[in-house]
This record gives sequence, structure tokens and C-alpha cells, in this order.
Amino acid sequence: MKISIPSQIKVIIRKGCIVFLWIMVWQCVHSLVGKDILIPSPGATFKKLIEMMSMGEFYQDILLTFYRVGVGVILSSILGVISALIAYMIKLVQEILTPFITLLKSTPVMAVIILALLWFTKDTVPIFVCFLMCYPVVYTNALKGFNSVDKELLEMAKVFKIKTFTVICKIYIPQIKPYLEAALEMIVGLSWKVVIAAEVLAVPKHSMGYNLLSSKSYLETDSLFSWVIVIVVLSTLCEKGVNRMFKSSKR
Repeated sequence: MKISIPSQIKVIIRKGCIVFLWIMVWQCVHSLVGKDILIPSPGATFKKLIEMMSMGEFYQDILLTFYRVGVGVILSSILGVISALIAYMIKLVQEILTPFITLLKSTPVMAVIILALLWFTKDTVPIFVCFLMCYPVVYTNALKGFNSVDKELLEMAKVFKIKTFTVICKIYIPQIKPYLEAALEMIVGLSWKVVIAAEVLAVPKHSMGYNLLSSKSYLETDSLFSWVIVIVVLSTLCEKGVNRMFKSSKR
């Protein structure tokens, strides 16, 4: 009798095997290097991770970093869409903003962090840097979305004197939505990298970046690897959550 395995179970098994394969590669590299201070073993790393998870400060650090990521993403999304709308309506504003957006896209993240350290407190630096790095992505995509709106549909709405609210809901939003979704998917992953980098340099006491720096300073490589795993998992979960949210909204 042939047993059929559900497709979801097959996907889970396949992904589990891939994860196990990379853990084995990690173990082989650890064995070849032979120095825990350079490459800790998977066992030592996961043991340290479990130890960290038993402490309250672990969750406090995660929540505060998550808060900084969230605030940076929300601010960049709101201001990016608003400024793109103004630039779409007033071409002079678009011309004025273009050099600024180009400058932000070209400026290295570390340079922005160093400048922010001169202007803001160490707790505010990650939020500001996250906003400044994510804002150009939202602005550019939102502006492309506004520019892609079908002009013939707008003319038709004008001829038939359709209400502004209806035009926004039925014409603008459906055509802009894909561009905003793409922007949000991009900045969610980017925001974690930027915030963690800013925390490493700004060193706010309760943050994941501070723990990375502390692990490096005290040569606690197992702790360093544990925090990297946590950061990767949280960043991936946020990206998956955003993707799932968009997929459910299309149903």
C-alpha cells in the first residue's frame, strides 16, 4: 500500500534536511579549524542560545531592537509615500528632491551612522539611520507607482465627474499597491541590517547590536554566533510575515 505524504509535510522535511546539511557543514568547518574561539561548534552555540533564552534581558534586548526597526520602517513608509505624492503633483518638488534621494542612495551606511552619532543620542541613532536608508526606497517606488497610473482612466473619471474618494480607491490605490508592496518587502530586510549596524556603533545598552559587540570584545564566539542566528531568524520571520500579509490581502 502506497502512503501519500502531504505536500506541506514534504516541504518541511526537505527544508529540515537542508538545514541539517548546513549544520553538518558547520560542524565539519569547526572540526577542521579546531579552535572554538574562531568557529564554535553547533552544539556549543545552541547550548549558549538556550542559556541566553532563559534570561529576561534577552527578550528586552530583542524587543527594543524590534521597536527601533518598526519605528524606522513606519516613519520611512509614511513620509516616503507623502513626499512621493507631493512630488507627483508638483514637478518642481520632484526636481528638488532628486539630488537628495540620489545622495541618500549613494552614501555608505557607516558614514550616515557616524554623522548620526554627532547629532543624536545613542538610543535615537538606529531609528534615524533606519529611516534615512529606507526612505529613498519607499519614495522611489511610490513615485513610480503614481507615475504608472493610467492617464486615460483619470481623464475618464474627470469627464464623468467621479468623486475624488472613488478615484483614489478604484484607480490610484490598485495601481500603486504593487510598488508599495515591493518597497516594504525590500525595506523590512534592509531595516534589520541597518539598525543592527547602527546599534553596534552607537552602543545603546539594551540592543542586539550591543550584545554582538560585547560578545566580540569578550571573545565569546558562541554568544556571537547565537545572536547572529537570532537576528537572521527574526529578520526572515518579518519578511515572511510581510509576504504572507500581502498574499492574504489579495485573496
